[in-house]
Amino acid sequence: MSSFGPMFCLLVMSLCFSFSSSMTHEMMRGMLYGETEIHLPIDKSEQISAECNSTLQNLTDKTAILKDEGLENMFHIPLANIQSVICTSHPHHRFDWKFKLTLTFFSLLFLLVVLSSLYHAWYHSQACKSVQYAPLDEQGILHQHENNSPGQVLPDASASITAEVLPGTDIRTDEEESNTVRFQRRKEGPYLKIFNQIVFSFALPQNLPKLLSVKVSKESITCLHGIRVISMLWVILGHVFSICSTTAIMNPLTGLVWLSRYGFLTVSNAFFSVDSFFVMSGLLVTYITLKQLKKRQGKIPWHWFYFHRYWRLSPALAATMLFYIYITPYFGHGPYAEAVSVRSSCPKYWWTNLLYINNFYPISGNTMCIPWVWYLANDMQFFIISPLILIPLYYIPWVGLCLIGTLCLASISITGVLVGIYDFPAASMNFQTDPQSHASFSDVIYNKPYCRITPYLAGMVLGYILYKYPKKSIKIHWTVALTAWIVACGIGYACIYAVYPNYNGHPWSRAGNILYEAFCRFAWGVSLTWVIFACHYGYGGWVNSFLGHPLWAPLGRLTYTAYLLHPIMILLFISHEGTVMYLSIALTSFYFAGITLISYGCAAILSLMLEFPLVGLEKIFLPRN
Repeated sequence: MSSFGPMFCLLVMSLCFSFSSSMTHEMMRGMLYGETEIHLPIDKSEQISAECNSTLQNLTDKTAILKDEGLENMFHIPLANIQSVICTSHPHHRFDWKFKLTLTFFSLLFLLVVLSSLYHAWYHSQACKSVQYAPLDEQGILHQHENNSPGQVLPDASASITAEVLPGTDIRTDEEESNTVRFQRRKEGPYLKIFNQIVFSFALPQNLPKLLSVKVSKESITCLHGIRVISMLWVILGHVFSICSTTAIMNPLTGLVWLSRYGFLTVSNAFFSVDSFFVMSGLLVTYITLKQLKKRQGKIPWHWFYFHRYWRLSPALAATMLFYIYITPYFGHGPYAEAVSVRSSCPKYWWTNLLYINNFYPISGNTMCIPWVWYLANDMQFFIISPLILIPLYYIPWVGLCLIGTLCLASISITGVLVGIYDFPAASMNFQTDPQSHASFSDVIYNKPYCRITPYLAGMVLGYILYKYPKKSIKIHWTVALTAWIVACGIGYACIYAVYPNYNGHPWSRAGNILYEAFCRFAWGVSLTWVIFACHYGYGGWVNSFLGHPLWAPLGRLTYTAYLLHPIMILLFISHEGTVMYLSIALTSFYFAGITLISYGCAAILSLMLEFPLVGLEKIFLPRN
């Protein structure tokens, strides 16, 4: 593998094989896509001729044509067709000022965490606790009691500072203690108290126990921890396959075979994991806000309501963008480093992420800066309009419920109309369809809030029910509960596996595609709301015991930062690849396990350095009322 020269390329070519029409699919699997990769340093100023009737477009917008005779003589391989060449220009960059400034920021943040942790450890150490001060009189002058018990050994000046117990000091009775000099820690002033609180907000000894704690309050919806973590793992699994599939694949027929398998629909329909997050988001916003409205007699400072949300989401998002845009370009030097990069649009569109409008502008999803944060834009937009539903839901519940129903019908109708107009297939990961169709589906349907809001609304209805009816207040006959479980599982199963014919040469009609795309997300939301409802009210059985286990809680607290970081881990992994990706269940399983572990490890670091400290600062400075 060569790394010299101004460019680093990966050449993918098909070998010359002749195929008989009588060949079986199994015979073709080992031969049809027998690609070979060749790593060549190519000078951009050099134009090499070829006879392969194939134009190779590299990623620096320079056309490179490879000499057939040269390659054949060098590698003794007759070429039938050169499929693609993937190049990275200038793989080894010099550190620019943006990299240095970003690295300085993260270094200072890390130093702040270290110093605050050391200060926290010293402040709560036995040595610090033993430092005591003699009481002050009204003028603030240090004084001692005049009446002391006979023979009492008084500490000298040095002992009053170091608080050491001198040899021979007697253990005093309560009566004797009343006559002794009491050396106490002076009460902290307001400024010192605030200073300590600010510093301790960044301290690991304070934040790490919060992260690792398995304690949950009695009022919490415990099953959400398990659902949150499982949904996050599902997201990572889907992204491992989808992002890796954007690279050159050594055995692409294997990927097509996987898509045609019934069990693989769990991966190809991992989109529903995002709808699970929408359900939980709508549920928690409604449940918590209605409880606060009741506690405060309908009065909530809505400006703090919005500020809290922005404060909780934006700093971690901004730090993720800084890290990906300015730090990670120096990590990957393979031929895929530029091919899989999604940072090229960030200098122009980074601000759309912080305003949470990136699902509308830029119009094309291909020009998004870190496109996976489209979910945050949708979630923030749902949050912004939520008071328009929450206020009627609190004062006149039937009006709020009717408004939710109206929005659901509108979303279902809009989605169905758009699917009909653009003729989108129900199987959005079926690569046998036009690739442009998939991109258009993301821009028209997948990223848009008016097509994705139905699970959020289903969660809001459940949030109202949980607020209105406390635990153990709802009694359901076991036959009704069992029937509801069967129906809910059937609906969820159909959402994932009903599209199986579309991946096996039996595509649905346009009407079938419209019905599925219009109702599938709402149906998934309804299915999941029953699971949460049943677990919360005591009809979950072993499902609730599993999802509500306290061990889910620490991983659940890392969900947001893990969502932000895991695609970066996947892209960095691909950027270091120097060969064509080979698809196998074993290798992909290792990729998934490794990326999951690294993503959660990095998520813990980001949470402890930024997310948890900012939550602490919010509690210090924002009014609690």
